[in-house]
Parts: sequence; C-alpha cells; structure tokens
Amino acid sequence: MSIMDIALLKRLEPVASLAPEQLEYILMYSKIEKCAPGTCLFRQGDEDFTMLYLLRGEVELTSGNGADNTVISANFEEDNANLHPIATDQPRRITATTLTEAEVIRLNSDLVETMMVWDQFMRREPEIIMSVEGVINIDKSQWVQKMYRSPTFRHLPPANIEQLLDSLEPIRVNVGDLIIRQGDAGDYFYMLNEGTALVTRVTEGEDESIELTELSAGSGFGEAALLSEQPRNASVSMVTDGVLLRLAKTDFVRLLNEPTLHWVKHSELQATLSEGARGLDVRTPSEFAHGHLPGSINIPIQELHQRIKELDKAQSYICYCEAARRSSAAAFILGQYGINASVLKAGLDSLPDKKLLVKN
Repeated sequence: MSIMDIALLKRLEPVASLAPEQLEYILMYSKIEKCAPGTCLFRQGDEDFTMLYLLRGEVELTSGNGADNTVISANFEEDNANLHPIATDQPRRITATTLTEAEVIRLNSDLVETMMVWDQFMRREPEIIMSVEGVINIDKSQWVQKMYRSPTFRHLPPANIEQLLDSLEPIRVNVGDLIIRQGDAGDYFYMLNEGTALVTRVTEGEDESIELTELSAGSGFGEAALLSEQPRNASVSMVTDGVLLRLAKTDFVRLLNEPTLHWVKHSELQATLSEGARGLDVRTPSEFAHGHLPGSINIPIQELHQRIKELDKAQSYICYCEAARRSSAAAFILGQYGINASVLKAGLDSLPDKKLLVKN
C-alpha cells in the first residue's frame, strides 16, 4: 500500500461521503506514512487535531494508568470495510505506538469538518433569480468549490455559510466595466457568477498597469480591503459580459463573526437530556453507528433541509458531531425553521466520558 488516491479516501469515514471535488482537495494535503516498529503516532495529552487511520500493521494503545491497554491491527488490502479514525479525543487520552511496521494516514480534522459543512451546499440545484435586470441563473455549487479553498472562508463560522450564500446580490455587468478601482475604499465583496474579469495593478512610479491574473466563474475577490480596512490594492475590470454577486461590507464583516448560538457544556449534557432534550447527530450514518449519544436520532447535515419535517417543533434538540462545526451549522438551520436547538460544545471529540456512547 503506497498509492494515495481518491479510491482510498472513499474508504475512510467520514470523508467517504464527500463530493469528488472535495476529495480531490483533501488529497492534496494527504499522504501515506510508513512507520517502523516502536514509532509513537501520538501521545496522551497531545492536541494535534488530526484524524489518524491505520491501514496496515499493529498499534498498541496505552493509557497513563495502564488500565485500558489494547492492541489494534489492520490490513486494508484484505478488509473491505471502511476505516474509522483511531481514538479521536482531543486532547489525546491515550498513547499510540506501532508494534510492527505500519502504514497510516493523517487527515487534518479541521479541514475534514469544514468540508463536511460545505458539502451540503455543493449539492444544490441551480437557481433562477428574478432581479431588476431580468432573470439570472445562479449555480451556487460552482462557486462554493472556490470559496472553501479560500483561507478567508475556510474559517467562516459554519452557521453563517448559508446566510452568506443567500445574501449575495446578483448584478449584470458588461465588457469593459470597472468593478474595483485601485486606491478606492472597500465597499463590497464580489463573486463572479458568469464571465471573465482581469485584475491589474499600477505600481508606484509607473504609468502603465500590469496584469496580475484573470478571474473566471466561481472566483471571489475584494475581501482583502474589507478585512484590512486598507484601500483597494488592485483594479478589476470585466473582459466579457457577465453576472456578479456582491455582498456589502457590513454584511461581510458580520457574517465572518460567530453567530449567537446556545451551547451545552459537557458537564450540562446529562442534565439537559434528562430534562427532555433529545440528541440530534448530524454526522454520517456510518459515524452514528460507530458511536452516538443514547436516544439520539441521526440526520446528516447534508439532508437536514429535506428531512426537517421529521423533527418535532415542540421538542428541543442538542445538535452534535465530532468537533461542533457541522452541529453549529445544523443548529442555525433548525432555528430558521422555528425549532429549538443547542450545540454540544467542542463536540464528541472532547466528551470526558466516552462510555456515554452506544453503538448500533
């Protein structure tokens, strides 16, 4: 086992459910590690925020008091079952050490959780929007693929992603239109829905502008001046006719901040459940089967809009996932439908007592 490819990623949970475009992106940051016997994969107390999968070999899991020592083994080429990450707790509660030669994969857990949230928007059907300039066709899945690659939007609060996508205002533009002028104050963030634009800059002491890059459908621009409070550092003009989607600076800054959500601490979880709240697991069915809170129901974040009628408006829910990114987005969605929802703070990864979890 030495080739890292999409087929391999599609056997790792929970990324197996992601769209091919997202798997391609994760593949860029993934590789198979070959480990000699005695290699420490992680230590008790580490906060490495990685998901580690054992593909081949034997690994010993040890705790500080020696009470929970176990040995796990894997041979990915012979076993057709999908793999789950090893001991996902953060900070780590155990130490993992290879007993034999082994092969493992490490995925950035924050990146994976972000991909799981964005995934629901990549599956949207094209929309038809009526504007003062007529009918405009919008394919949000196209520019979602660009946005989650951006450092700015990768850390967008999950609960605000849908608001951002729905707040963009469509406007028609023509070839030659100047969208952003170098030196002006920032007023809007833009997404290019149709057409091509050119980014140019005039350097100090020069009369002629230089071409920096060409933007195509799905590209976003203009966020730097909004975040830095500095003047525009380049100009953007249309090379063809097209359609832009813009977001005013006040909305852009507001949506980059965490929304107001109700968080349930781990110390409050049992009491809140005893008072009648019900757990809502928004992970994949495979993750749910691997371990979930007793009495909870499973509706993956990608299916929440379609299955919202399965939820009772008279019932309060505690949304949860591994690290609270998917669940915070889910709680916001439920709020839009008038359903009372809170979020398990820090998710299952930090749950002090994993004995609370049950398996299907």
